[in-house]
This record gives sequence, structure tokens and C-alpha cells, in this order.
Amino acid sequence: MIQTFISHAWKESFRSPIWAKNLLANIFLGFVGVMLMVYAIMAGVGIAFGLEEVVPGKDPVELINSLLLYYFFFEFMIRFFLQNVPVLSIQPYLHLPIKKSQFLHFMLRKSQVSVFNLLAIFLFAPTAIVRVGREYGALTGLLWLVMIIGMVFTIHFLGILFKKKLNDMPNLLLGMVIIFAALGALDYFQIVSFSMISDKLFGAVLAQPAFAAIPVALWLLFYRLNYIYLSKNTYPEEISTKKNKTRVSGDFAFLKRFGRIGELIALELKLIIRHKRPRNTLVMSGLLLFYGLIFYTQDIYMEEMSGIFLLAGIFVTGAFFINHGQFLLSWESGYFDFVLIRKMNLRQYFEAKYYMFVTACTIAFVASLGYAYFGVEIILFNLAAYLFNIGVNIPFVMRIAMFNPKKIDLNKGAAFNYEGVGAAQFLIAIPVLGLPYLFYGPLLAFGYGTYGLLLVALIGLIGFLLRNKVIDYITKSFTENRHKIAAGFRAQ
Repeated sequence: MIQTFISHAWKESFRSPIWAKNLLANIFLGFVGVMLMVYAIMAGVGIAFGLEEVVPGKDPVELINSLLLYYFFFEFMIRFFLQNVPVLSIQPYLHLPIKKSQFLHFMLRKSQVSVFNLLAIFLFAPTAIVRVGREYGALTGLLWLVMIIGMVFTIHFLGILFKKKLNDMPNLLLGMVIIFAALGALDYFQIVSFSMISDKLFGAVLAQPAFAAIPVALWLLFYRLNYIYLSKNTYPEEISTKKNKTRVSGDFAFLKRFGRIGELIALELKLIIRHKRPRNTLVMSGLLLFYGLIFYTQDIYMEEMSGIFLLAGIFVTGAFFINHGQFLLSWESGYFDFVLIRKMNLRQYFEAKYYMFVTACTIAFVASLGYAYFGVEIILFNLAAYLFNIGVNIPFVMRIAMFNPKKIDLNKGAAFNYEGVGAAQFLIAIPVLGLPYLFYGPLLAFGYGTYGLLLVALIGLIGFLLRNKVIDYITKSFTENRHKIAAGFRAQ
């Protein structure tokens, strides 16, 4: 039956009338996935062969084992924010004699085919072959890699179960943040050494390879827990068999899987592509990905003025939301009255824009990983800038863009065109340029630049965790001023 489901999913994709229109988007997503795999393999080879030179005097295998706990914690956080829960359209099968268990097993097994699951395997496979296999034997190296694979899929199903439980227990996220913060504080103040615990846990496989079975058992356990949860909380009568009145068509139909938010993002992307000026801002944002070449290739910045890399990272990872977000409402000034009366939730309107900007920043950050060629520390600057952008700068830009927005003709070019430019566009420079250095600058001045960078990243992460509150505030501000904004557009 699993083969039948796979066959139907394949045919559904390729027989769809919009398959050809989605081809470009799928090719791009495939390119991003392949690029991530290549980066993972390169990083894995670098760790396997170069770690001894970077950290001399330490056993590379022991060092990697001591960091694995931190790695899997970071992977869990990334999966929590970016990984989708498994879904399956079961309406066509409801009249057929198919057991619910077959649907659930297919959903869970299909979810395992993920880029996230391949990253860790490609990252640590060279170490298993070159380091562990050479020093402890081929069988131990193989079982060490099996342990890594078991942990990867354990975290995969743990993340899915956590996100499912979060719908029933909204305070679960707050509890998780408190627990992780407490654990981080224990490690920071050296009350508990998690690196030592990590080395003992993952190093046990080297002494007794049979311990590799434990992560595999956890993998099967969380698979079973997900199955039990879905079987108890999935009912055919909860699924609406009515067709949605609003459907996404055209080049971005794949966004319909994200519901109303996806539909609004698709409309925004169509506006960008079909009109000259917003399309020019998109092209300009793509060119700004190369902004880092101005700084990263200069030895003087690398040796004496590395602090400026944070500014470069802000522009490299946030070029799109800076260029497009500063005219947040102006893009729709020609039909703004329709926006106000359209049948939609205003919060969803701003939530869609926020997640579109976050997605653009994420894509830009992934593309910027190539700058690791000029130094690994550049990636750390870009990561801190990326987190600060999605947590702080995007909300600031969205809020400031509501300050007396100006009307824009979408079909005019961007060169020497000052339509829509007002006081808000100058105020936007404050969060983009000033706020990161407000946290980073003082610590850098006292010689603690690394801690300053960590503080910038932490502030951004906290802002991202509080995004729902921020979106509520932006929605409330817009609701209070929407008629004034509409009157301003009509008067221009």
C-alpha cells in the first residue's frame, strides 16, 4: 500500500496542470538542497582532516564527541522553526477500505526523507570513516555513524511530536526556553560540564559498540509515540471535504500548503514579479548578496576592522526586507482601500509579510555560506546578523514603514525614482545600522567582540521567539491608523 501512496503522490504532482509553472520554484528549492548537501560534505571533510590542525593537542574524535550534544541541541532548534509536520491529503481515500494505520505509517515514513536528516549524515560520515574507523576499527566506525543516524531520526520525530503537542499546550514552548536557558546557565558558570557529559555519552560507543543500539531504539520509540498520538488525534470527520473558495494559482501554487498565509505570500510574490519597480528591488537584493566581497576580500578589515563584518552581514542576509519592506504598504497604495475591505484577518496580512521576509533572509543566509572561503568567522558574523534581522530588524522596518507611507507607481523603474520615499525611509536606517552595534559595540571596545556577537545573536533569537507578540503589536498599530493611511494615499 505504501508503494501505491507513493505512486499516487508522484502522479498528483506531474499530472497537475500547474506542474510546469511550479517547475522553476522546484528547481530552485532543489538547487538550495543540493548546495546544502555540498556544504555539509565540505564541512565534514574539513572536520575529518583539518580539526587536528585547528585544535592541536586534542584527540579529534574526543573533541567531536564532546560537541555532539551541542550540535543536536542546535539541530533540534533549527528543526523546530523550519521543519514541517507530515501531512497527507486523505479525502480521495475516505470511501475506500483502507486502514488509518496505513495512512499514518506512510506519513511518518515519508517525513524521514528530508534534507535535515541528510545534513548530519554527510557532515559526520567522513569522520566515521577517516577518524573513528582508522583508530578504532571499521566496525566501530560504522556503529558510531549508526549512532549519529539514530540520533538524527530521534530528533526528527521528537521535533514533530513537540510541534504537535504545542498545539494542545501553548505554554510548552515557554517551558522549553526556560529549561534550555537553565541548562545553558549551568554550563556557562561551569556548574555542569555538558561537553564532558557529551563525550561520555557518545564516546561510550567507542568502548562498547553495542551502545549504538540505544539511539536506534529511541528512534523507534519516538516513531511509535508519534504514531500513537496521530492515531488518537486524527479523525476523518475533522477534515473538511469542502473546497476552499480561494485557491492559489500560477507560479506559486505550492504555497497553498501553508493555508491563508501561503496565499497572501503568493499574492505578494506575484506583485513583485509582475511589476517593474518591485521587480527591480528584488534584483537589487540579489546583487547585494555580493556586498560582502567589498569587505571580506580586504586584509585590513580582516585584521584590524573585523567589526564591520556585522554591517556587511546585515546587508547580505537582509537586503530583500530592507529594499522591499521599507515600502511595506506603499506597494499596495493603488488599491489600498480594497486591502482594507478584503475578506481576511489583518493579523494574517502582516504575518504573511513577516514570514516572507524571514524566508528571504534564510535563503540569503544559506547563499552566504559560500563566504566561508574567506574565513569561518565570517559565517559567525552572518549568522548573528541573520538572527538579529529576523528577530529585531524586520519588525522594526515593518513598523516604521507605516509612518506616513507614500504612494508608488509600480510600473515605473527604480532608478532615480523617489516615489514613496519619505521620513520613514530615513528612520529605517536606525534599526538596520544602529541597533546591532548598540549591543555589539561596547563589548567590542573592551576586547570581548565574540561575546558581543553572541549577544547580538541572542537578542535576535529572543525577538524571533516573541514574534507573535510583535506581529500582534504591528497589527494593532495598523488597525488604529488604517483610515488615516488610506486617506493619505487617496490624497496623493
